Amino acid sequence: MEIPQNILNKFIVREDYLECIKKETAITAYLDLTNMFHWQDVLGWKFRINDIVSQLFSFSNIKEVKIYYGKNEYDKDAKIKSDILKKRILATGAILRDKRVKFIKKTPDEALLFKRTTRNLFNAEVNGKIKELIDQIKKCGMETIREPKCNFDVEMAMDMMDDTEKNTAVMLFSGDCDLAFALERLKIKNKRIFVVGVRGMVAEELHLVKDKYINFGKFYTGIRRYPIK
Repeated sequence: MEIPQNILNKFIVREDYLECIKKETAITAYLDLTNMFHWQDVLGWKFRINDIVSQLFSFSNIKEVKIYYGKNEYDKDAKIKSDILKKRILATGAILRDKRVKFIKKTPDEALLFKRTTRNLFNAEVNGKIKELIDQIKKCGMETIREPKCNFDVEMAMDMMDDTEKNTAVMLFSGDCDLAFALERLKIKNKRIFVVGVRGMVAEELHLVKDKYINFGKFYTGIRRYPIK
């Protein structure tokens, strides 16, 4: 027999996390999906976004879940994968904010890897190795690199401010320091701040403003997909 998610939460999620959430009247969860995808490298396993949303909605006082997602339309295959994920997100009942990923053209050179001020800290041997690496990249035929760029700092900050009056707390799934200012404004308005993240990927600025840090690995109760070895 399959155990209902709300029952799983009581046994798997850390008790202090449950207590913090339970005390609030109305919470909106904000998920920076691009930021969260990088968490998987630290965790060593992949999560399912529909499982996250289902878990959040199992708490009656989490009223809305807002997901911010960059659509990759670089080529046909990438667009198909993005469209599939978008449909999955919408099917969860979450509110989706999406926009196209931009690809910035860059030339492979020393500045691509390190700023000049940083390179000045290296000795001649290290800088020589950096130049060798750049030369190897160019020999592979990569005269230009298309680097993806898509962040939602502004959109997330605006949504959190617009939602102020209907929330007693916010639950932020992101480690981006650029959101600290918006969270500080919410604290002034007596809103509780829950920051969800993983080890080493949450900015110090967010730790300074938070009321509670929630370790995603000890909160998530969905399916975990481990790499095949």
